[in-house]
Amino acid sequence: MKITNIVVSALLITSGISFGAAGIFDGFLFTTTTGSAPLSFYDIGATTGNTDFQGANLGVFTVGNSFFIGGQHRTFKNNGSDVTGSSISWRVYSGAPSGSFTSVNMPFQFNIGSGGDQQWGGDTAGSNSDPIERSTNILAGLSNGSYSLQVFSQISTNGVNAASTISNNAGGSNYTASFTVIPEPTSAMLGILGSALLLRRRRA
Repeated sequence: MKITNIVVSALLITSGISFGAAGIFDGFLFTTTTGSAPLSFYDIGATTGNTDFQGANLGVFTVGNSFFIGGQHRTFKNNGSDVTGSSISWRVYSGAPSGSFTSVNMPFQFNIGSGGDQQWGGDTAGSNSDPIERSTNILAGLSNGSYSLQVFSQISTNGVNAASTISNNAGGSNYTASFTVIPEPTSAMLGILGSALLLRRRRA
């Protein structure tokens, strides 16, 4: 089954300081097999018409497929606060949560209006048509089986009236969806034929 392109949308995240802070008012994570649009959206914590990423089944992929992750943030800043960077982090595991996260940088794209809001990311739908910022292939090296994709997003600030790092991570538990990897059809068929031949020899 062809992999589904995914983009993830996040809640309004603030530093906990009203008026005079920095934060995220929209965040997205997307995946693509090719590194280009079209992209499909999933929500993380937001209330929109998009499907929630948390608990989603992302589909069935064949061993050897490509699965890249990129993203986008929309941020605000007030009274001396400045957003200096943006990223999406991910890890893949089977069973209990384990392993380190890999971060995907989301560079500055453009200002939204004149109030200090900005967009950061690698979505080619942006007005400046930045190339998609993508990770290494997260399916590389995976054998057939069931897996979880866990993500969180983050911005860095200048530390004035806001924390130096602000995370969208579901209160520390992060956001998790599942997917399955299956053997290539030729490999699966060879396995079936091999089993059939073995059974035939045993019966003989």
